[in-house]
Amino acid sequence: MPPKPQKMNDSNEENKENINIASAFRAVNNANQTVPVNTFVKVNYHLKQFDLANEYNPLLSTFRPNKNGVYLISATISFSPNDNVSYRARIEIRVNGRPAVAIDNDFFGPINFGNVVNVSTILKLRALDKVEVFAQSSAAGFIAVNTDGQASTHFEAARFPSPT
Repeated sequence: MPPKPQKMNDSNEENKENINIASAFRAVNNANQTVPVNTFVKVNYHLKQFDLANEYNPLLSTFRPNKNGVYLISATISFSPNDNVSYRARIEIRVNGRPAVAIDNDFFGPINFGNVVNVSTILKLRALDKVEVFAQSSAAGFIAVNTDGQASTHFEAARFPSPT
């Protein structure tokens, strides 16, 4: 009988104890947030849904990983302009105060509803890096409160199994 195939190991032996450290959180906003025209605002995600490693501060809407590693980071806003005009909505993930990734959505013509703007990325972070979300629009409006099935405004991250 042939030997059983060995399971592939995606880490080197010296980092084996660090490979499966649980790190993940998800937070949503719990109040509408005003966005003045052409002004960056830090997006508030004050309602923490879960935080496996106590790395998310809901009062500051800031994620600070405890360990070096590779993280999937995603942020979403539901934006509604005050007036029915063409506009651009932007959302960005900042690491240590610097934009790491940003997405712009342009909307032309009469739009009688809000829209969802999402940005996501995979980044190598260092322990205690400061991860935040900022939004901007060319039209004044507001970020809508997260409401299941209607408005989606959330921020989350999870660490991939990876050596530090």
